[in-house]
Amino acid sequence: MTDSNQATPVIQTIALCRYCGVTPRMFGALLAHFGNLERVIRADSGTLMAISGIGVETTNRIATASEQLAAAEEHFNQSAARDITIVSRLDETYPRRLFELNDPPSLLYVRGMIPDNETRMVALVGGENATNDGIELTVKLARRFTAEGVSVVSSLNAGIDAAAHLGIRAENGTSFAVLEAGFDQIHPAENAPLAVDILKSGGLISEYAPDAEFKEDNYCQSNRLIAGLTQAVVITELYQGSMRTLDLLNCCSQIGKLVFVMIDPELGALADQASLNDAVANGAIPIIGLDRVDDIIKSLV
Repeated sequence: MTDSNQATPVIQTIALCRYCGVTPRMFGALLAHFGNLERVIRADSGTLMAISGIGVETTNRIATASEQLAAAEEHFNQSAARDITIVSRLDETYPRRLFELNDPPSLLYVRGMIPDNETRMVALVGGENATNDGIELTVKLARRFTAEGVSVVSSLNAGIDAAAHLGIRAENGTSFAVLEAGFDQIHPAENAPLAVDILKSGGLISEYAPDAEFKEDNYCQSNRLIAGLTQAVVITELYQGSMRTLDLLNCCSQIGKLVFVMIDPELGALADQASLNDAVANGAIPIIGLDRVDDIIKSLV
Protein backbone atom coordinates (compact mmCIF):
# COMPACT_ATOMS: atom_id res chain seq x y z
CA MET A 1 0.00 0.00 0.00
CA THR A 2 1.34 3.43 -0.95
CA ASP A 3 2.29 5.51 2.09
CA SER A 4 1.17 9.16 2.09
CA ASN A 5 4.71 10.19 3.04
CA GLN A 6 6.05 8.59 -0.15
CA ALA A 7 3.27 9.52 -2.55
CA THR A 8 4.15 12.27 -5.01
CA PRO A 9 1.88 15.33 -5.35
CA VAL A 10 0.40 13.99 -8.59
CA ILE A 11 -0.51 10.67 -6.92
CA GLN A 12 -2.06 12.52 -3.99
CA THR A 13 -3.97 14.76 -6.39
CA ILE A 14 -5.29 11.75 -8.32
CA ALA A 15 -6.43 10.14 -5.07
CA LEU A 16 -8.34 13.27 -4.07
CA CYS A 17 -9.79 14.22 -7.44
CA ARG A 18 -10.39 10.93 -9.25
CA TYR A 19 -11.29 8.76 -6.29
CA CYS A 20 -12.69 11.20 -3.73
CA GLY A 21 -14.56 13.54 -6.09
CA VAL A 22 -12.68 16.72 -5.19
CA THR A 23 -13.47 19.47 -7.71
CA PRO A 24 -10.93 22.11 -8.81
CA ARG A 25 -12.51 24.76 -6.57
CA MET A 26 -12.60 22.39 -3.62
CA PHE A 27 -9.00 21.37 -4.27
CA GLY A 28 -7.96 25.02 -4.00
CA ALA A 29 -9.96 25.45 -0.80
CA LEU A 30 -8.34 22.37 0.76
CA LEU A 31 -4.84 23.59 -0.13
CA ALA A 32 -5.60 27.05 1.25
CA HIS A 33 -6.89 25.57 4.52
CA PHE A 34 -4.28 22.87 5.16
CA GLY A 35 -1.23 24.35 3.43
CA ASN A 36 -0.12 21.19 1.63
CA LEU A 37 -1.49 17.93 0.24
CA GLU A 38 0.08 15.76 2.94
CA ARG A 39 -2.10 17.42 5.56
CA VAL A 40 -5.17 17.09 3.34
CA ILE A 41 -4.56 13.36 2.87
CA ARG A 42 -4.15 12.85 6.62
CA ALA A 43 -7.17 14.96 7.64
CA ASP A 44 -10.03 13.24 9.43
CA SER A 45 -13.74 13.95 9.01
CA GLY A 46 -13.93 16.22 12.03
CA THR A 47 -11.12 18.45 10.77
CA LEU A 48 -12.56 18.55 7.25
CA MET A 49 -15.99 19.60 8.49
CA ALA A 50 -14.46 22.87 9.66
CA ILE A 51 -14.08 23.98 6.04
CA SER A 52 -16.98 26.08 4.83
CA GLY A 53 -19.06 24.58 2.02
CA ILE A 54 -17.96 20.95 2.41
CA GLY A 55 -20.87 18.69 3.33
CA VAL A 56 -20.91 15.44 5.25
CA GLU A 57 -20.88 13.16 2.19
CA THR A 58 -17.94 14.98 0.61
CA THR A 59 -16.11 15.06 3.95
CA ASN A 60 -16.45 11.32 4.35
CA ARG A 61 -15.07 10.73 0.84
CA ILE A 62 -12.07 12.98 1.35
CA ALA A 63 -11.33 11.29 4.67
CA THR A 64 -10.67 8.06 2.74
CA ALA A 65 -8.02 9.68 0.51
CA SER A 66 -5.10 7.83 2.13
CA GLU A 67 -6.84 4.56 1.27
CA GLN A 68 -7.02 5.58 -2.40
CA LEU A 69 -3.28 6.19 -2.90
CA ALA A 70 -2.58 2.69 -4.21
CA ALA A 71 -5.37 2.95 -6.78
CA ALA A 72 -4.13 6.44 -7.73
CA GLU A 73 -0.60 5.13 -8.28
CA GLU A 74 -1.92 2.30 -10.42
CA HIS A 75 -3.95 4.77 -12.50
CA PHE A 76 -0.83 6.90 -12.97
CA ASN A 77 1.30 3.91 -14.03
CA GLN A 78 -1.35 2.56 -16.42
CA SER A 79 -1.62 5.98 -18.03
CA ALA A 80 2.15 6.28 -18.39
CA ALA A 81 2.24 2.87 -20.08
CA ARG A 82 -0.11 4.33 -22.69
CA ASP A 83 2.05 7.43 -23.22
CA ILE A 84 -0.38 9.59 -21.24
CA THR A 85 1.25 12.07 -18.90
CA ILE A 86 -0.77 13.17 -15.87
CA VAL A 87 0.16 16.63 -14.64
CA SER A 88 -0.89 18.01 -11.26
CA ARG A 89 -1.38 21.74 -10.78
CA LEU A 90 1.45 21.48 -8.24
CA ASP A 91 3.92 20.23 -10.87
CA GLU A 92 6.53 22.56 -12.37
CA THR A 93 5.40 21.60 -15.87
CA TYR A 94 1.81 22.66 -15.22
CA PRO A 95 0.85 25.49 -17.64
CA ARG A 96 0.94 28.45 -15.28
CA ARG A 97 -1.39 30.62 -17.39
CA LEU A 98 -4.20 28.35 -16.17
CA PHE A 99 -3.89 29.98 -12.75
CA GLU A 100 -5.67 32.99 -14.26
CA LEU A 101 -8.82 30.87 -14.03
CA ASN A 102 -11.01 30.87 -10.94
CA ASP A 103 -10.95 27.07 -11.00
CA PRO A 104 -7.72 25.86 -12.64
CA PRO A 105 -7.94 22.11 -13.31
CA SER A 106 -6.30 20.02 -10.61
CA LEU A 107 -5.20 17.39 -13.14
CA LEU A 108 -4.38 17.43 -16.82
CA TYR A 109 -4.03 14.36 -19.04
CA VAL A 110 -1.55 15.02 -21.84
CA ARG A 111 -0.40 13.14 -24.92
CA GLY A 112 2.53 14.55 -26.82
CA MET A 113 3.94 17.90 -25.76
CA ILE A 114 2.95 19.95 -22.74
CA PRO A 115 2.63 23.67 -23.55
CA ASP A 116 5.81 25.52 -22.66
CA ASN A 117 5.23 28.33 -20.18
CA GLU A 118 7.59 30.59 -22.14
CA THR A 119 6.03 30.03 -25.57
CA ARG A 120 3.65 32.62 -27.02
CA MET A 121 0.24 31.04 -27.55
CA VAL A 122 -3.07 32.06 -29.11
CA ALA A 123 -6.39 30.31 -29.45
CA LEU A 124 -7.63 30.20 -33.04
CA VAL A 125 -11.32 29.32 -33.07
CA GLY A 126 -14.67 29.76 -34.80
CA GLY A 127 -17.87 28.08 -35.84
CA GLU A 128 -18.22 24.43 -36.81
CA ASN A 129 -20.33 25.19 -39.91
CA ALA A 130 -17.47 27.06 -41.50
CA THR A 131 -17.50 28.60 -44.97
CA ASN A 132 -14.69 28.21 -47.48
CA ASP A 133 -13.78 31.84 -46.84
CA GLY A 134 -13.57 31.20 -43.11
CA ILE A 135 -11.39 28.14 -43.54
CA GLU A 136 -9.07 29.97 -45.95
CA LEU A 137 -8.70 32.91 -43.56
CA THR A 138 -8.02 30.56 -40.64
CA VAL A 139 -5.33 28.63 -42.51
CA LYS A 140 -3.62 31.88 -43.52
CA LEU A 141 -3.64 33.05 -39.92
CA ALA A 142 -2.31 29.72 -38.66
CA ARG A 143 0.58 29.90 -41.11
CA ARG A 144 1.35 33.45 -40.08
CA PHE A 145 1.42 32.54 -36.40
CA THR A 146 3.73 29.62 -37.16
CA ALA A 147 6.11 31.90 -39.04
CA GLU A 148 6.30 34.12 -35.95
CA GLY A 149 6.93 31.22 -33.57
CA VAL A 150 3.47 31.40 -32.01
CA SER A 151 1.76 28.15 -31.00
CA VAL A 152 -1.98 27.67 -31.50
CA VAL A 153 -4.59 26.13 -29.21
CA SER A 154 -8.03 25.03 -30.39
CA SER A 155 -10.53 22.22 -29.99
CA LEU A 156 -10.91 19.17 -32.21
CA ASN A 157 -14.28 20.32 -33.50
CA ALA A 158 -14.99 20.50 -37.19
CA GLY A 159 -14.87 23.71 -39.17
CA ILE A 160 -12.64 26.58 -38.06
CA ASP A 161 -10.94 24.75 -35.16
CA ALA A 162 -9.92 21.81 -37.33
CA ALA A 163 -8.71 24.22 -40.04
CA ALA A 164 -6.49 25.95 -37.46
CA HIS A 165 -4.67 22.69 -36.71
CA LEU A 166 -4.37 21.82 -40.41
CA GLY A 167 -2.90 25.23 -41.18
CA ILE A 168 -0.34 24.80 -38.42
CA ARG A 169 0.63 21.34 -39.61
CA ALA A 170 1.06 22.59 -43.19
CA GLU A 171 3.90 24.79 -41.92
CA ASN A 172 5.27 22.20 -39.44
CA GLY A 173 4.20 24.42 -36.56
CA THR A 174 2.96 23.48 -33.11
CA SER A 175 -0.66 23.26 -32.07
CA PHE A 176 -2.48 21.89 -29.07
CA ALA A 177 -5.99 20.45 -29.02
CA VAL A 178 -8.12 20.68 -25.88
CA LEU A 179 -10.38 17.63 -25.77
CA GLU A 180 -13.96 17.54 -24.56
CA ALA A 181 -13.72 13.90 -23.41
CA GLY A 182 -11.07 11.33 -22.51
CA PHE A 183 -8.49 9.98 -24.95
CA ASP A 184 -10.52 6.79 -25.45
CA GLN A 185 -13.59 8.83 -26.41
CA ILE A 186 -12.27 11.35 -28.96
CA HIS A 187 -15.01 13.82 -29.88
CA PRO A 188 -15.96 14.16 -32.63
CA ALA A 189 -14.86 10.63 -33.54
CA GLU A 190 -14.28 11.51 -37.19
CA ASN A 191 -11.45 13.84 -36.14
CA ALA A 192 -9.42 11.10 -34.47
CA PRO A 193 -6.96 11.11 -37.44
CA LEU A 194 -6.48 14.86 -36.90
CA ALA A 195 -5.66 14.18 -33.24
CA VAL A 196 -2.98 11.71 -34.32
CA ASP A 197 -1.57 14.24 -36.76
CA ILE A 198 -1.38 16.96 -34.09
CA LEU A 199 0.84 14.67 -31.99
CA LYS A 200 3.60 14.87 -34.61
CA SER A 201 4.67 18.27 -33.28
CA GLY A 202 2.12 19.30 -30.64
CA GLY A 203 -0.08 17.82 -27.98
CA LEU A 204 -3.53 16.75 -26.85
CA ILE A 205 -4.79 18.01 -23.50
CA SER A 206 -7.79 16.82 -21.52
CA GLU A 207 -9.14 17.49 -18.05
CA TYR A 208 -10.84 14.12 -18.24
CA ALA A 209 -9.55 10.62 -17.52
CA PRO A 210 -9.06 8.47 -20.67
CA ASP A 211 -12.36 6.60 -20.23
CA ALA A 212 -14.50 9.72 -19.72
CA GLU A 213 -17.28 10.09 -22.29
CA PHE A 214 -18.33 13.31 -23.99
CA LYS A 215 -21.14 15.35 -22.41
CA GLU A 216 -22.62 18.61 -23.69
CA ASP A 217 -21.54 20.39 -20.50
CA ASN A 218 -17.93 19.56 -21.34
CA TYR A 219 -17.94 22.33 -23.96
CA CYS A 220 -17.97 24.97 -21.22
CA GLN A 221 -15.19 23.26 -19.27
CA SER A 222 -12.93 22.88 -22.30
CA ASN A 223 -13.56 26.50 -23.33
CA ARG A 224 -12.12 27.73 -20.05
CA LEU A 225 -8.98 25.66 -20.69
CA ILE A 226 -8.61 27.08 -24.19
CA ALA A 227 -8.91 30.60 -22.80
CA GLY A 228 -6.63 29.86 -19.86
CA LEU A 229 -3.81 28.28 -21.85
CA THR A 230 -3.43 31.21 -24.22
CA GLN A 231 -2.51 34.87 -24.16
CA ALA A 232 -5.24 35.87 -26.60
CA VAL A 233 -8.17 34.37 -28.50
CA VAL A 234 -8.64 34.97 -32.23
CA ILE A 235 -12.01 34.31 -33.89
CA THR A 236 -12.22 34.07 -37.67
CA GLU A 237 -15.87 33.13 -38.22
CA LEU A 238 -18.81 33.46 -35.88
CA TYR A 239 -22.51 32.91 -36.35
CA GLN A 240 -25.43 32.88 -33.95
CA GLY A 241 -25.57 29.09 -33.96
CA SER A 242 -21.94 28.86 -32.79
CA MET A 243 -22.89 28.56 -29.12
CA ARG A 244 -19.53 27.03 -28.17
CA THR A 245 -17.65 30.03 -29.56
CA LEU A 246 -20.04 32.46 -27.88
CA ASP A 247 -19.52 30.61 -24.60
CA LEU A 248 -15.76 30.96 -25.07
CA LEU A 249 -16.27 34.72 -25.51
CA ASN A 250 -18.09 34.88 -22.19
CA CYS A 251 -15.32 32.92 -20.50
CA CYS A 252 -12.68 35.32 -21.86
CA SER A 253 -14.71 38.29 -20.65
CA GLN A 254 -14.82 36.85 -17.13
CA ILE A 255 -11.05 36.50 -16.83
CA GLY A 256 -10.07 39.58 -18.86
CA LYS A 257 -8.55 37.64 -21.76
CA LEU A 258 -7.87 39.54 -24.99
CA VAL A 259 -10.19 38.53 -27.85
CA PHE A 260 -9.77 39.55 -31.49
CA VAL A 261 -12.23 39.13 -34.36
CA MET A 262 -10.61 39.00 -37.79
CA ILE A 263 -12.37 40.98 -40.50
CA ASP A 264 -11.61 40.59 -44.19
CA PRO A 265 -11.22 43.99 -45.91
CA GLU A 266 -13.23 42.82 -48.93
CA LEU A 267 -15.70 40.32 -47.47
CA GLY A 268 -16.22 42.07 -44.16
CA ALA A 269 -16.77 40.15 -40.93
CA LEU A 270 -17.51 36.45 -41.36
CA ALA A 271 -20.28 36.77 -38.81
CA ASP A 272 -23.90 37.77 -38.55
CA GLN A 273 -24.48 41.21 -37.07
CA ALA A 274 -25.96 39.93 -33.81
CA SER A 275 -22.96 37.67 -33.11
CA LEU A 276 -20.52 40.41 -34.01
CA ASN A 277 -22.33 42.80 -31.69
CA ASP A 278 -22.20 40.20 -28.89
CA ALA A 279 -18.48 39.71 -29.45
CA VAL A 280 -17.74 43.45 -29.31
CA ALA A 281 -20.00 43.85 -26.28
CA ASN A 282 -17.88 41.19 -24.55
CA GLY A 283 -14.72 43.13 -25.29
CA ALA A 284 -13.63 41.61 -28.60
CA ILE A 285 -11.39 43.84 -30.72
CA PRO A 286 -12.01 43.91 -34.51
CA ILE A 287 -8.84 43.43 -36.58
CA ILE A 288 -9.23 44.38 -40.25
CA GLY A 289 -6.89 42.60 -42.66
CA LEU A 290 -4.04 40.12 -42.29
CA ASP A 291 -1.54 42.98 -42.36
CA ARG A 292 -2.78 43.83 -38.85
CA VAL A 293 -1.82 40.42 -37.43
CA ASP A 294 1.30 42.06 -36.00
CA ASP A 295 -0.99 43.92 -33.59
CA ILE A 296 -2.14 40.58 -32.20
CA ILE A 297 1.38 39.18 -31.97
CA LYS A 298 2.63 42.28 -30.14
CA SER A 299 -0.12 41.82 -27.55
CA LEU A 300 1.18 38.37 -26.55
CA VAL A 301 3.09 39.34 -23.44
